[in-house]
Amino acid sequence: MKKKCSATVITAIAIVIAMILTFLFVIGTDTAWGKVRVEKMVLSSADGDVVNAMLYKPRTATAENPAPAVVLYHGGNDMLEHTGTYALELARRGFVVINFDYQGSHDSDYATAESVGEKTFCGDTIYNTLSSYNFVQQDNIAVFGHSMGGGYASRFAAAYAEHIHLLFHLGSAVTANPGDFNYVTVVGDSDESALKRTTVLDEATGKTTQDIHKYYNSAAIAEAWGEPEGSIIPSKQYHVTGTDGNEYLRVFYFPSAIHAYYNVTDSAVKQIIFGFILGMDGFGNIDNVDLTDEVNGYKGISTVWKLKDIGWLLEYLEICALMFLVATRLIKTASFKSLELPAIKSYGIKKKSWAWFLFLALLLVLPPLLYLPGIKAAEIGLFPIAYNTTNPVSKIATEALIKTKWTDAAGNAHSIWLIGGTSNVYVEWQWLTAAVMLVLFLVYYFIWGRKAGENYRSLGFATSETKKFSIGYIFKALLFGICVVGSGYLLMAFIGKFTQQGLHINTLQMSNLSRKRLMCWPVYFVYLIPYFLCTHLATKSLGIKYDGTTKNLVLNVLKTTAICIGGLLCFYIIFALQLKLTHTVMEGFRTGILYAYGLAILPLTIGITVGNALNVYISSKTRSIWPGLFTAVLWGVWTLCSAGGMTNNLIF
Repeated sequence: MKKKCSATVITAIAIVIAMILTFLFVIGTDTAWGKVRVEKMVLSSADGDVVNAMLYKPRTATAENPAPAVVLYHGGNDMLEHTGTYALELARRGFVVINFDYQGSHDSDYATAESVGEKTFCGDTIYNTLSSYNFVQQDNIAVFGHSMGGGYASRFAAAYAEHIHLLFHLGSAVTANPGDFNYVTVVGDSDESALKRTTVLDEATGKTTQDIHKYYNSAAIAEAWGEPEGSIIPSKQYHVTGTDGNEYLRVFYFPSAIHAYYNVTDSAVKQIIFGFILGMDGFGNIDNVDLTDEVNGYKGISTVWKLKDIGWLLEYLEICALMFLVATRLIKTASFKSLELPAIKSYGIKKKSWAWFLFLALLLVLPPLLYLPGIKAAEIGLFPIAYNTTNPVSKIATEALIKTKWTDAAGNAHSIWLIGGTSNVYVEWQWLTAAVMLVLFLVYYFIWGRKAGENYRSLGFATSETKKFSIGYIFKALLFGICVVGSGYLLMAFIGKFTQQGLHINTLQMSNLSRKRLMCWPVYFVYLIPYFLCTHLATKSLGIKYDGTTKNLVLNVLKTTAICIGGLLCFYIIFALQLKLTHTVMEGFRTGILYAYGLAILPLTIGITVGNALNVYISSKTRSIWPGLFTAVLWGVWTLCSAGGMTNNLIF
């Protein structure tokens, strides 16, 4: 008992220390250790829609000494934390920065009307806010857009051209005629978005090739830059005469980077900062780098963004550690001790037999093999969870299954259950995987399991020590899951109170849940049950046994997690390596925006890893599937509803 208490105390102390470091790394780095004031802002558009934003105001920016401003547009299905790397790096260099969730993303409302002629996706609200600040140089504003945000940044620049000094595109379409202001663009050599758009069919071989240079070196673009087609050189500083007769900068950077990973590639971050300093006429050059050194000048830029990413990583680990700690202690309390059922015999196929190896191989390879079919099904709106009422199959299924609808001002019918956003793509893959895992389980059960004595109790469906079904046990298991996942949620809410933001690691993002997505929670709760349930049943075929010891439990969690996500993780590594080493998008991922879901496997895998580990850990300790299943599903609901791009929220 003492050992268990000691382990609990050590874990608790480690969490507290990690929290302190999180505060230091996130808040300290964001504020440049007190030199920048960072403030969360909840703005209101002209139509009364909420616009979520973060203001980075350097102490040096005053009414007497106003500073240039930067407006940051994040990418599609993302949130403002994604561009936080650039916000903190620019702010510590003296720029006033507004980083925000543009219209319909994360915590900003989907627009109820259109107030400006040019659709800037809440950019008009941001500009109106900037124009009210006496510490901003009103005619010296830069606007930046990553990916989809690049298009919105262009619209912003066009709408407020007389105030824009720099238009900056990151991983966005290179603009042939950016306008009468400086223009900097960055496209990585392994940018899957650009590569997908440069796929060319070789009729002689029937194969496709990809040439990213076609993305930024077309005749129209080269002509706008005053150069012949195909002659634009990365890093070279071009100067062209605008329609107003003034001279403007045009420069293109070509770092070794992937579309989703610009902000975690230090060389790319340095080139981006270098481009900002260059495009803003040298302002913010705290490193005193040589701006005329076109090739190597950016290497002298200093960066601090990695500390914030370390803080976010620590926060994520704290959340996970706390949930396991709470689960361990909670199961021993008087309120939840009844969830522990008597030890049961484990079955499964004979270990290391041909059938055992076959099932192990299928469990590993089926999830990645089903990934592309799953996301393609989402692309065409095959299932009613995809917001695509133009697809006949989706429309029929929707009308058959869902009756509650509301109509918007334009007369378009919607349903509160048709939740948009890329989260649904993951769900459709999980449904497909669940169906195949169920078939795999049934094959095991009827050929081996039933003969060996496998039953509902050994499968984990028991709710009492007898054969009697207990509804009270189900509700208590659900409450247990709420307490476990709720502990992690409260920790994030506590940290977020001080850091004023969620977390964003690479392509993984998590945040506190928005009230406007309240109806999303029960929907995703139902949607996620099949995956965690059927995966649990399928792995029963391997006969992984729990003998009651901590060592065995930890090994079981590791083994089961490796089986569930091992194949998917390997598939991700192959996808990323092919992209990085050969500069080509994997075949099958080049249509629509499927390329984006290749790299999205990483955050999906991370989320599934935690959910599966909680499921196995708690199910093993309680000897029942219910507490672990509900905990895993609730974790999944939290992670999916943290997504930045849900496009159809319930309106109360």
